[in-house]
Amino acid sequence: MKWFFILSGLIACTGKPVRSSCPVNMSPSRVVVRFGDPFSVNCSSPSNQLQSMGWESTYGTGIGRQDGVSSVSLEIDSVKDWDLTPLCFINLLDNHQCAETLSVTVYKIPDSVSMSQPSQMGPMVEGEKYHMQCDIVNVAPVRNLSVNWHKGNKIIYTEEFDKTSPSPVNTSSVLNLTAQRSDNGTQIWCEAQLKFSPPVPNLHTIQSKSHEVVVLYSPTFTRPENETLELSAGSTIILNCTATGNPMPVYSWHFPHPIQQTKNKNENQPILAPSIQLSGTYTCTASNTQGTKTKTFTVIEATMSGEGCSLILKPSRVVVGFGEPVSVSCEATRPVRVLGWESVISAAHTQQDLSVRWKVDSLIDWIEEPICYGVFFTAPRQCEEKLNLVLYKTPDSVSIRPVNHTGPMVEGKEYQLLCEVQNIAPVQYLTLRWYKGQTEVYNHSFSDLTSSSPVQVSSILMVTPTKAENGAQYRCVAELELGPEGPQPPPTVTSEPLNASVYFPPMFLSPEPEVLDLIVGADITLNCTATGNPTPVYSWQSSNPIQERMEDEAALTSPSLLPGTYTCSASNTLEKKSKQFIVKAKTKGV
Repeated sequence: MKWFFILSGLIACTGKPVRSSCPVNMSPSRVVVRFGDPFSVNCSSPSNQLQSMGWESTYGTGIGRQDGVSSVSLEIDSVKDWDLTPLCFINLLDNHQCAETLSVTVYKIPDSVSMSQPSQMGPMVEGEKYHMQCDIVNVAPVRNLSVNWHKGNKIIYTEEFDKTSPSPVNTSSVLNLTAQRSDNGTQIWCEAQLKFSPPVPNLHTIQSKSHEVVVLYSPTFTRPENETLELSAGSTIILNCTATGNPMPVYSWHFPHPIQQTKNKNENQPILAPSIQLSGTYTCTASNTQGTKTKTFTVIEATMSGEGCSLILKPSRVVVGFGEPVSVSCEATRPVRVLGWESVISAAHTQQDLSVRWKVDSLIDWIEEPICYGVFFTAPRQCEEKLNLVLYKTPDSVSIRPVNHTGPMVEGKEYQLLCEVQNIAPVQYLTLRWYKGQTEVYNHSFSDLTSSSPVQVSSILMVTPTKAENGAQYRCVAELELGPEGPQPPPTVTSEPLNASVYFPPMFLSPEPEVLDLIVGADITLNCTATGNPTPVYSWQSSNPIQERMEDEAALTSPSLLPGTYTCSASNTLEKKSKQFIVKAKTKGV
């Protein structure tokens, strides 16, 4: 606006009318310069009606009106102003005067880029939300600033700024992070860079110091399922209870026989080789500040020949669906007085045969634990084998919904999606898999739960949508992984898809102001098309009249448009943005 008044004063003094189209060429046509650096621009005119020309600028040399020349140079030794708008003007023989403004962008790389960590550098806790801030000091212009957040070797978030201040400012970018155990030990940092089109060579990126993420999480066993081991004569059993966790888990053991509790010196270690090898149930507990997990090892005496206790279950592990039939044979490998099954339902025994069958037409008892027993003529007189039985049921339903939110999501905000699974068993074999489109984005297992009867469970997925995710479909799949004895492939139940509607503000396909030449009688199009959700609504403003039927269109196409400035506004419920079109009359021969 400063240069407008200077030129207006010049016009008022000379009394010369101003042309709407100015036949001047600038080289370069636009300038991107670091504050304090020099630059020069040549302004020339191809017109053969030229009387004089010059530059209007408060800085530089070779400015002012010069007669009888076809080009003038503006040379600035050191840029000291953040908002430069030099004007190149010409005076023509027909007493017309016109001018063009040089586009000048003055930049300054940040003095510093620093990252403030959550909770004064303290550890994070798995599943908790944290905010990390990147502070950029003394950068200009902020509209060209881009901040990238790095985690390990990946960029996890990029933020750009729509502020319009040309002079240096301090600004910040905030990263929202939900701590996960996989983040433990990774490095996080932010970097700031100025982006121009075309790019400015040798423009450095400024990085913050990196921060090593420490995440506290509860113990998880390397092998989460309970184990059954056979103890043979002369052999040694080793029980491996190793677990991961942060802080490092502390271990304790409970032994089936009191004498073992006093004889074992390594009862606080993850791997145990009992000093006295006895059958029974060994219980290992791994704990830290974030939780406690328990695992059991069932040690049984191995089947032996001759005088040993020899009971063989065929099959030794059974996976059966709720309400389905099941049949298991128990065989004795030496003469037996009585052979039978202890069971809540369908108990059986024989005094004649070396095998007995446990059979149920429809298994519906969730606490069923069949045991085959034998009473023999010789020692050992009695022994038993417990059947490894898994009774399963696929869920009644799997559903997905937003938490504490209805309607469309807004770009850049954080939301929770909840997957609910109804009536599934046994839950420790369940894995919930989250999909966006066809891509798995997260999975959640429940191996730390021990219920054998049907339960209801849920899982939460944190999402921060972008405009590219508008229309994306989220699904939740419940999968029962029951081992090799179970159905293959594992049974799954999938939720109905959740269609994500993401609102984002209008964005012009070409956001920069446009200058168009108007040829009398020819159609001219002012294209203000913008993307956005909800779909943008358009309005036009100009000192020239606009046909009423065109006032709310994205593009104006008409041979009757007059020279002048036209301002288009695209707006939706989130934001309103504007763009200018400058229409200039083009004279033949110019």
